[in-house]
Amino acid sequence: MTGFQHISIARTKDDIVWLTIDSKDNDDNALTISLLKEMREVIDNLQGKGFKGLIISSAKLSSFISGTDLNTLLKLTTEKKAKIYTSLGNQLCRHINKLDFPTIALINGDCSNSGLEIALCCDYRIGTDSTTTLFCYSDIKQGHYAGFGSISRLIKIKGLASTLKILKGATYTAKNALSIGLIDYVVPTHKTHQAAQYLIAQHNDETNPKQSHFNFKSISRTLLPNKLQIALLSNQDNSNAISSIIETWKAFNSNSDASHNEAKEAAKLLVSDTVKNQLQLQKLYLTLDQDIIVTAPQSQRIHIIGCGVMGRYIARLCAENGFYISIYDKRSAALEKLLPELYQGCDNKNHAKLRHKLIDRIIIDIDNSGLTHADIIIEAIPEDKHAKASLLHDIDKQAKQSAVILTTTACLPLEEIAKGMKTPQRLAGFNPYHPLFSSKIAEISTHNDNSQLSQRIKSFSKALQLKPIQVKSNSGYLGTRLLMTYLIESMLIHQSGISTLAIDKLTANMGMSHAPFDLIDSIGISECLQVSEALADRLNYDVPSILMQKNEQGLKGKNSGTGFYRYKKGKKHQPIFDKTLNSPSWKTKSKEVEKRLIEKMINEARSCEQQDIVGEQEIIDLVATIITGFAAEKGGPLAYLQQLQSEKIIANVEQK
Repeated sequence: MTGFQHISIARTKDDIVWLTIDSKDNDDNALTISLLKEMREVIDNLQGKGFKGLIISSAKLSSFISGTDLNTLLKLTTEKKAKIYTSLGNQLCRHINKLDFPTIALINGDCSNSGLEIALCCDYRIGTDSTTTLFCYSDIKQGHYAGFGSISRLIKIKGLASTLKILKGATYTAKNALSIGLIDYVVPTHKTHQAAQYLIAQHNDETNPKQSHFNFKSISRTLLPNKLQIALLSNQDNSNAISSIIETWKAFNSNSDASHNEAKEAAKLLVSDTVKNQLQLQKLYLTLDQDIIVTAPQSQRIHIIGCGVMGRYIARLCAENGFYISIYDKRSAALEKLLPELYQGCDNKNHAKLRHKLIDRIIIDIDNSGLTHADIIIEAIPEDKHAKASLLHDIDKQAKQSAVILTTTACLPLEEIAKGMKTPQRLAGFNPYHPLFSSKIAEISTHNDNSQLSQRIKSFSKALQLKPIQVKSNSGYLGTRLLMTYLIESMLIHQSGISTLAIDKLTANMGMSHAPFDLIDSIGISECLQVSEALADRLNYDVPSILMQKNEQGLKGKNSGTGFYRYKKGKKHQPIFDKTLNSPSWKTKSKEVEKRLIEKMINEARSCEQQDIVGEQEIIDLVATIITGFAAEKGGPLAYLQQLQSEKIIANVEQK
């Protein structure tokens, strides 16, 4: 067994085989067809050779197996091709499980999705105590799974309910994985080899057959779901992947054919339009910054003016990524929030060193003296045209000539706020999406399409681990336009007599990942009003009167305790009875509301496309899924429109 590209094989004097994965195709051992074939060839040649044990490990420092390579998944264009992939992985896991000696997955780093399935087919799993050792099955959220058979094995031991809970996409540290039975041991990184060899020796000294040590040795009973449990679990999650897993278990129960059926059902999901749409968006997201050279943090000093939500967010990003920054705000109360937030984000012993590093890199600048020394100056005050224009004028006068000036405006064109500047050519838009969205995207725009400045800001963005998108300087740019269209239309629908709770529940049923009124309350009533007013005349729409009323009443949103909902200790209190949801006409109305929302978002996306706000249609779809929560399984509003048009053409042809 020689000549492998992605794995190496070693045999110890104790007849233990070490299979070490070191994929040449990627940096995180993501599975490819060629890697799976090599692993299966090795496993098939081990059976019956008198070996004492097998240890599967990784040569990568930060990854065991991080799921399946994205390009591999995108190449599975037919069900036949997908079945080859799922069957290959399924066979590999079955053959590992049937080896006549103990097997160990030695896990250091990322162990997710199909990688977790390979780990689960081993008799033992040892995780290192490193902070990078993490376990997750996030593919389920995208409507698919690997089909290697280990989900059925997990259900057999843990039960259906517990397995589905694990598969919800949560990320587990090694310690947490141990507590729920995903792994058997946690050991220090420098003792993993010793621990694995000791475990095999201990196993072989016992007289019990290998089968008594099959997955999760401490849990020996088989937990079979009853009809009521299955019904309840089916109603909890309507995703195609979860439904597929439940249907397999209903059909095969504890029969060994359950794991075989996984390969067949997983292949169907992988070629579905909903999964392909999400995989395409994922690929686009990952490639946004692939050709950008990173700015060296040590070479740039950053000064931020404005210590609101965005200013504090950028300050933290800069400090976390090695930049030294100063931050100024004329409001002392705003500055006082920065350090407590840093402490809150680093509130345990493991983060103590990080906390000290962050604090060392941040200067609370009470007199704005950092402005004259900074290489990059970031204006991060609220969306007020006159205030921003005045501040940018002052910055332009005081900043050194080589300094770049960035504005975080999310809705005001650069040309409008740069009128008072003597050197507007060094002004650029730098708009990281609100931290609420947990997005790593930043919109980049430059005055008069300054390509050199654009490249510099993109490099800076990548250094902050943000993925830059070049957008045209325009009212609302891209993300804000799409978001405000969604939120404003939701408020106008609410004003017509439909409750906030009904609209939020409807959007969830539509596949929207952001409920509009939850979102408004979280962003803040006054902040949404400010952006709405800034865009109303420019984009020709009316500011919803309900938004103005809430603001006048002092109802600021989640942080104040009251907005469109009431909150107690940060938790939302919903009404017990909702007339809208219980109205006989709601079912009919809900279709009208859904149609109205979808049409508005599609029309706004088309408008952005026609105005060349960004270079590619796919980016509009990607931003829509991140910012508005438009269902990624539909591919975004423009992709969904194309799908509807295609279906209409096909329907017309069939009628003829």
